[in-house]
Amino acid sequence: MQRFPIYEPMTVFTDILIMIFGLWFAREIQMWFNVRLMEVHWHYANYFYIVAFTAFTGALYHAIYPEHEIIRDFIWKLTMLGMAFTVFAMLMGTFYYFLPFDTVQWVKWFIVVIIFIFTIWIHFDPDIMNAVKLYLPSALFVIGVMIYGWLWKGDRGAMWVVLGFLVTLGGASFTITKFGLYKYFNHNDIFHVIQITGMYFIYRGIMMITNYGYK
Repeated sequence: MQRFPIYEPMTVFTDILIMIFGLWFAREIQMWFNVRLMEVHWHYANYFYIVAFTAFTGALYHAIYPEHEIIRDFIWKLTMLGMAFTVFAMLMGTFYYFLPFDTVQWVKWFIVVIIFIFTIWIHFDPDIMNAVKLYLPSALFVIGVMIYGWLWKGDRGAMWVVLGFLVTLGGASFTITKFGLYKYFNHNDIFHVIQITGMYFIYRGIMMITNYGYK
């Protein structure tokens, strides 16, 4: 009996859904950037573009059978690299939200160094937990900043961003614990569906927030 041409079809399908939503959200935020010309929107538009790219490479990875190890390893490293640049984009957008423009110009080099080190690290050890070690503290930092914006500044957009990242982290727990419903809807599929919800909340919030000092 001939096997199905796609190794993990449901995971490929949910990755493609993430890619579609990511591109749509990115386009909407980029159009808003073209109107208001604020860096917070520029970087979060890039965040969603990179999420879409990472979902695309993830779909390729899950489509290929394990015996094609060299190809899968290369695609997986691209996926990990995409995760690193999503962190860079979301941190940069967040910096422009709560710090003056001139301050961000030197703070950003700290993030550049971290992403560079991570890029070298995943070249030698592309384990998913390494991405978690980068993403988790970064997401918690973003959540902390946005909680400040929500509770102390009364920024409703920040509230939606907080909700979005909390939902995303909750979904990511399924990937870490590898809890799935059954083999055709595994931990990755659950995470992807939850992630799309988190992406919508983040998108909604980003459309409402502004650079530091603006309304």
